[in-house]
Amino acid sequence: MNDASAWLGKQIRIAREQQGLQQSELAHRLNKTQTAISYWESGKRTPSLNDLLELSDALQQDVSYFFRPVERQPIRAVLRATTAQLEHRELDRVLQELVDEAESMPLPRREIKVSTSRPTRAAQELLMLEHTQEPPIDVERIAGRCGVRIVKRQLDDALSGLLLVLDEGAVIGVNDTQHKYRQRFTIGHELGHYLLDHHDRFHIDMGPNVEHGDPPGYDWQSERAANQFAANLLMPSALVHETYTEDDSTTQLAQRFEVSELAMGYRLIELGLR
Repeated sequence: MNDASAWLGKQIRIAREQQGLQQSELAHRLNKTQTAISYWESGKRTPSLNDLLELSDALQQDVSYFFRPVERQPIRAVLRATTAQLEHRELDRVLQELVDEAESMPLPRREIKVSTSRPTRAAQELLMLEHTQEPPIDVERIAGRCGVRIVKRQLDDALSGLLLVLDEGAVIGVNDTQHKYRQRFTIGHELGHYLLDHHDRFHIDMGPNVEHGDPPGYDWQSERAANQFAANLLMPSALVHETYTEDDSTTQLAQRFEVSELAMGYRLIELGLR
């Protein structure tokens, strides 16, 4: 038993007692045995993420309640989904499989850092440190130099990508069944979440699919910031201006920068080139 398991078990016991429940009653609500509840509360065993989500519902506590606030949480995740809800069991499976694969990978050495939480400036700093001179931007190499591992695998259709921040470093999971250009924007988007400190707490974000960038009028806090970061990283203003000619179509430019036509279209409008 470690300190984290003991602390988590204490939190479960306190919340159960506040609800006036016996261990057997909580076990019945969760379709578990009383022994399982006892093991959790004693710190002998640790509930899975799916179990924590169900405990959160049963004990009327936010998931963050179960994690020690002054320490790094075992798993912090920022998920982007095309649906408003994903089954808890599916979420648990995805996270556990990605963690297992990430832990088998060598941890890249963090070579570069950014000094700002402003999306555009953070992307510009990375590009300067990377000495990028022509498209397409090698977003996977940049992520690696930031100490972030990338795991590509088949995910639920609802997921484009996700960010896990583990004790030994960050991992970006990417749905490799989706188009190459979409995967590139996903990596940029999740890298933005990581570098802009959107992972300070345990967070599950079941937001809309925004992998193409910002449509007019779109303004949704951290998602918008991550999109701005990705757009500036994959389509740097200086490179777009240098590459752009009036004879180029949006399709040609999108292929050159390896982004979607919609993302390039938004970027051209933003830069006053369309």
